[in-house]
Amino acid sequence: MHIEVDQSGKIEQLNKDTVIAFSNKNKYSVLIPHEVKQEIFRIYKGKVKELRYRLFCSGVYFCLRDYIREKELITICCEYIGKENLIKSFLLDYLRKSYLAVDSKIIRFGSIGKKSNAHAEAIDVYRGNRRPNKILSLSEVEKCLKK
Repeated sequence: MHIEVDQSGKIEQLNKDTVIAFSNKNKYSVLIPHEVKQEIFRIYKGKVKELRYRLFCSGVYFCLRDYIREKELITICCEYIGKENLIKSFLLDYLRKSYLAVDSKIIRFGSIGKKSNAHAEAIDVYRGNRRPNKILSLSEVEKCLKK
């Protein structure tokens, strides 16, 4: 089985919501409201290193945590070129602290493309055509950042 993960609305665009979605035989999306992003950046900017990537990983974590399988290949869309190892490290840290045993070799980065079901899910939720499966709260994101 193979999971694709895509994002609509960049994390660093604080005036817009961010949607992170995945697809395999299932589809799931997480919305990070712009108000939550603004508050996270207000509170943690300068205190948490690589905050934008950690926030991105918290969205990916909440998107995948109930669906990830030990040997399932995960392809994350290349949103942050050159930061793939950092993002993988943060994501693995979040997953492992939640007692999800994940081999680092199953996480890779690549182009997802506009024909991907993950892209379709993310953009549909971002445009308001579909409701997200989960809307992250400030406290949920903070718990992830403090892991």
